[in-house]
Amino acid sequence: MTVEPDYFRATRVCDLDHPRIGLLSQQLVASCSTEREKAVAIFNFVREKILYRFDYPGTLASTTLVRRKGNCFNKANLQIALLRRAGIPAAYGVCLIHREVFQPLLPEDIYQLVSEPTVHVYACCYLKNSWVAADATIDRQTYENFYLNQPGWFYADWDGTTDYLLAEAHLVAKQGLYANIDLFLMQPPRFWTDQLLERANQHLEKLLQNP
Repeated sequence: MTVEPDYFRATRVCDLDHPRIGLLSQQLVASCSTEREKAVAIFNFVREKILYRFDYPGTLASTTLVRRKGNCFNKANLQIALLRRAGIPAAYGVCLIHREVFQPLLPEDIYQLVSEPTVHVYACCYLKNSWVAADATIDRQTYENFYLNQPGWFYADWDGTTDYLLAEAHLVAKQGLYANIDLFLMQPPRFWTDQLLERANQHLEKLLQNP
């Protein structure tokens, strides 16, 4: 199976040509000898070093890297940029999930603004002639504080050979794989504002400090 060139390319939001993206991708895969090892190294970095926080979907990959925080859109976008820069075809996996996944993280009034169902985005890698899901959305601290005892949630090492997709118990429908979702990411926010993002993140930080 031949992978289309679009799965290697930069987009406006997935700015893999940014020097920071290039340098980090090179550093992460420097000691790797296989495509699988490269994908795992990038997955581990994005999952643990980019903390789960709320941000606008259209945030550039390079900006997410500087901020060291982001939601599923931001983390998947950065992961895809790093993968593509390392020469690994990468796609946006898009699905619909029940909004209840956000209830432990958000103030009630902001939670009520979230669509039901809501969109979840994760990275997929093309390895050994097949697409493999590599959902790096939730870091260990967030998992252990909010999802450890939730049915259907898990936290495990990813080996680069089997699908790793969070919140499958909350899955409504898979929407497919895409090389470019800039038009979706860059849509005007449905309800997020700078003030709401700040309050949501302050709420999350407080919960993490006082589990």
